[in-house]
Amino acid sequence: MQDTNLVNELREVNLSYLLLAQRMLRDDFSKGMYRLGLGREVAELLMDLSTSQVLSLASSNSLICGFRLNDIALLGALTKDGMNGTLKQVQASMMLAQQEPDRVMQEASR
Repeated sequence: MQDTNLVNELREVNLSYLLLAQRMLRDDFSKGMYRLGLGREVAELLMDLSTSQVLSLASSNSLICGFRLNDIALLGALTKDGMNGTLKQVQASMMLAQQEPDRVMQEASR
């Protein structure tokens, strides 16, 4: 039962991510690419997925989105005491901008 709940929650996260990614890319393609950490090819592929393709991809029992908090410097910058919210956000944005687009998603689109 617990595994079933976990798989259902993963599928919900996948669907939410895909729908949010499509909306962000359609609203402002460049800003969406930046905020999602995606390269152009992957962003175009995600944006052009049909409803049935989104549902099929979301039904995976693995998490399809990647989180960029795997960088210790970035995580440290976000959790550092003594900085106000705006300064933390600026520093985190600069560090995220330096990261390469997600290679896993790029390779999956080929």
